[in-house]
Amino acid sequence: MVEIRQRRNWGAKTNAALIFASIAAVLAIAALVTVVIDPPALGWVGFAIASALVVGLGVAATLLIPRIRVSAAKPAVASDEDWRMLVVADAYCGEDALRNEIVSRLDGAVAVHLVVPVRVSHLHFLANDEAEERRVAEETMLITVGLLRRSGIPATGNVGSDKPLESMTDALATFPATRVLLALPPAEESYWLERDLLPKARALTDLPVTQATVASTQPADSRREPSGGERARQRAPATADQTHTKE
Repeated sequence: MVEIRQRRNWGAKTNAALIFASIAAVLAIAALVTVVIDPPALGWVGFAIASALVVGLGVAATLLIPRIRVSAAKPAVASDEDWRMLVVADAYCGEDALRNEIVSRLDGAVAVHLVVPVRVSHLHFLANDEAEERRVAEETMLITVGLLRRSGIPATGNVGSDKPLESMTDALATFPATRVLLALPPAEESYWLERDLLPKARALTDLPVTQATVASTQPADSRREPSGGERARQRAPATADQTHTKE
């Protein structure tokens, strides 16, 4: 049975809400003081410039501060010496190509666990609007796990959070991997949270971490990020025997 964990991480969203609430409070106080003092026109210009700076700093903090820090959970440890592979794959990776890449790198591994993080835009991350993107990640995971099983490989999978590094460390806490494979699409189709992913991942675990480029299902001539609905229509439907559970 394929496992899908729907655990939501509200830390970044809470940070965003607090930052914007603080900005609103500062601007309200500044506006009140400005009205009471009744400054000349030049004073209003200064207030407008200060307000723009405050809003800009708030937006930058919202996008940058929660992104880089990931606290690695204590990794699971197997009771045997068998090799196990954890795969963290971009939702845009083609399922057949991803299966082939995993098979070519098994090197004696007895089990594979596939994690597909939710791939979201800056706007959808801030708005917490991830439903379509989560369905895309789920479909990639289900189809790939099904292909691996039909190839005779014991495989499980789950949908990660919207942070690839967090998805990796969460999986390592429950799956006793002996090595990690990062599967990413070509650079021109990379996800904004996948930049410099390999060195960041290696800094979070003592396990060997490698990276592979996997052909994408996104058309090569596309220059925009397709919506979740458009992405789903480009995909083959998951087969009926790929069941899952939700926590």
